[in-house]
Amino acid sequence: VVSGSGGSSGGVVRRRRLLALAPPLVFLGRSGRRKAEATPLVPLGRATRVGTKRLGLSPSEVMEYLRQGLQEGQYFVNPSGLPVFVFDDECRFKDPTNDVVGLSRYQKALGILFDESKSKVKLESIEVVEGEQKIKARYLLGGTLKLPWRPCVPEYGGVVTYTLSDETGLVVSQDQEWTISAAEALRETFTPCRALS
Repeated sequence: VVSGSGGSSGGVVRRRRLLALAPPLVFLGRSGRRKAEATPLVPLGRATRVGTKRLGLSPSEVMEYLRQGLQEGQYFVNPSGLPVFVFDDECRFKDPTNDVVGLSRYQKALGILFDESKSKVKLESIEVVEGEQKIKARYLLGGTLKLPWRPCVPEYGGVVTYTLSDETGLVVSQDQEWTISAAEALRETFTPCRALS
């Protein structure tokens, strides 16, 4: 932990140093009517329209498509497995290291992170949150990153919450929490690969 030299300037120094230690994955800036909170480090282009949407689905129907996308499509590590037809084109995707606005931009970010042939998502559970336009899933994820030195990310747990639009039924927000911190995620980008179990 980096500490400042006291006073208000110490807090600024501390924040600057901590920001410099943030994981060098994919941070995204602003796009469309939703705003991301991070600064772009990798250019992902402008958000564009992605596929035909299935409007007016019930939360249970959307949940089934998300289940398929996570379990069979492995979409956290394989962008082609993402069920784009249930996501709003201006959906916000947030996790401890990334904040991406725009479905097309998120797909691009997924494509540069994990080696899908050496990475895996294990869906543990998925359910509609009763009385809300939300779906919650628990999963395990581990694999190899596409960085030149091919670091491994040991399996970690996550919870993802999808928020659906009242008007269209599409996913307008995907918010993930992990069992590892952003600092641990950074450390893993330098971890040599071992065989995944």
